[in-house]
Amino acid sequence: MLEANDIEFLRALHEEKIRTQNERAGYLTQKLTLVTVFLGLNIVNMRLTIPEVYWLLYFIPMLAICYDLFFMSADLRIKRIGTFLGRHPASPVGEAEKQWEAFCISYQDAITYFANMFFSIFGTVAAAVFIRPQQDIRESEVFFAAWLVISLLVIAAFWFRHYKIIDQMLFEPKISNFNNYVDQTQSF
Repeated sequence: MLEANDIEFLRALHEEKIRTQNERAGYLTQKLTLVTVFLGLNIVNMRLTIPEVYWLLYFIPMLAICYDLFFMSADLRIKRIGTFLGRHPASPVGEAEKQWEAFCISYQDAITYFANMFFSIFGTVAAAVFIRPQQDIRESEVFFAAWLVISLLVIAAFWFRHYKIIDQMLFEPKISNFNNYVDQTQSF
């Protein structure tokens, strides 16, 4: 039998999952807003032209990657909490929520991961399209090409790695250690 502290912990963990879901949604909204603002600088009548501020566009991949990492961190926490609560026998969540977690694991939504990755890639390519015609002869073609290729590879690598981590956590759980721990705590 679980102690009151354990029951309180499981309830707080459930609330943390809900809070983190809101945090993850906020990161996505901020990323979309920031990249859109950076790409739309020329549209707003601020008396700035792309030749004056195009160098700011070099930061779009870095900002997209930073928001991607925040999003991935929150997503991983949500999946980890959901998996734990769904598999813990004394979890305060109802049977319907446990079945929902199992259903979500069986029918994962890979579109979210790839949509985020493609938006970051799209933002980077759009920045490159704006940057390319603005470059001076003094600027190196090698630098531009390296910036673009490295940015795209880093974005793709992070998202594929995140997808692999989630996939392993959900489909190859280290359940034997978890079940041994639960059996030991229930025998006391």
